[in-house]
Amino acid sequence: MLGLAFFAINHMGNVANAQTVTPKLTPAEETALRNSAAPPQDTTLWSSKGLINIHFSQVQLNNWAAGGQSNLSLLTKFDQNWNLDREQFGWDSELHLAFGLLHRPEDRVFLKTDDRIEWSTKLGYRTTTSGFVTVMAHFRSQLAPGYAIENGAPNRELLNSNWLAPGYGVVAAGMDYKHISDSGSTINVFLAPITFKSTWVLDDSLSQAGAFGVTPGETSRYEIGGYLKLNALWKISPEISYAVRLDLFSNFMDNPQNIDIYSDHVIALKVNSWLTTTISATFIYDDDITLTKNPEEVNGIFVPQVGPGLQLKQVLSVGLSLSI
Repeated sequence: MLGLAFFAINHMGNVANAQTVTPKLTPAEETALRNSAAPPQDTTLWSSKGLINIHFSQVQLNNWAAGGQSNLSLLTKFDQNWNLDREQFGWDSELHLAFGLLHRPEDRVFLKTDDRIEWSTKLGYRTTTSGFVTVMAHFRSQLAPGYAIENGAPNRELLNSNWLAPGYGVVAAGMDYKHISDSGSTINVFLAPITFKSTWVLDDSLSQAGAFGVTPGETSRYEIGGYLKLNALWKISPEISYAVRLDLFSNFMDNPQNIDIYSDHVIALKVNSWLTTTISATFIYDDDITLTKNPEEVNGIFVPQVGPGLQLKQVLSVGLSLSI
């Protein structure tokens, strides 16, 4: 009887010990257990991309019977984009700088061929996979003075533009749509039914002349209207891309049918990792900017035509292209 009791107690102890023994895990099982207990990872996606373009050309003539003039030209561009993408919020910001000069050594003339500083930023709250409720701020101006050209040379007495003369600022709220394809092509459409646009002319001579739509003697002009901004990039092939940008603004308070247009078109042909050929065109129409256009004959007299018109700039360049 005592032996039977001893056997029962011993058997119960072995069962209890067996129940408390932790089985040994394999390395794969240990890794899976650690990952399941780890805190959730941050889903924030941050990206930054920059591009520097340097284009240079030289024409040297010596006893050239056909005529012409020696010149040097330099065009530099800097483009930088920052993007932050979280589950509910998205932030995009971009900076564009461009400056170009043409130098004619024979008459010691410097001509400005390009001049731009532009910055924009957007903060959006995600409502769908590709849709955001967004607020945006945008600024555009130039860095150096620009002068009227007379007889092929700048007239320093006739100033056309300067730093913040003009300067443009836009603050808008609306809906933003973003899409990125598998090929790397992108499209971004921002539509703002409520937009505040500012035009600054901080140079005294241009302000007194009422340039860029400001009242003569005033340094600023403010408008309320609607705004549409389109940015798209098509990857035609690994070496060829086409980028387009379109800004449209309608002033609700003054001739809303006369829409301001700013549009950039750039075709880039990549030769290798550091050499690129670009073909670009910029179109501007602003109903508040007065231009002196080609004269027309009126009663036998050629009269210059003054008023708003389409502005166009075309550039074909080959040079260095460095990603940063």
